Amino acid sequence: MKKSMKTYVAAAIAISAIVATVPVVNAQETTAAASPSNRAANRELAKRVQTALYKQKGMDWTDVHAIARSGKIYLVGMVPKQAQIDLAGKVAEGVSGVTSVQNNLTVEEEGH
Repeated sequence: MKKSMKTYVAAAIAISAIVATVPVVNAQETTAAASPSNRAANRELAKRVQTALYKQKGMDWTDVHAIARSGKIYLVGMVPKQAQIDLAGKVAEGVSGVTSVQNNLTVEEEGH
């Protein structure tokens, strides 16, 4: 398997795991989170986080994905260095509208 395919598979697994484990606090929040306006707001917030990450010069954000759920950001994917994991969390926290960040980024293994 090529690096990009392994990366894609790992990111897909990570995203699936995050989405599957996001706790449902109560039915009202679930209903609100599923409304079309909230889905659009979630997409917009995730896009703003991704944009903020991409503005960090000299970093490789190719395999990093932001998922938004009612102000909460879940970062998933792989980066080449631990320092990037720390930076990604700080950048995401600084985006307007973000209430919390769960940083699930991992350091990519050498040779993969």
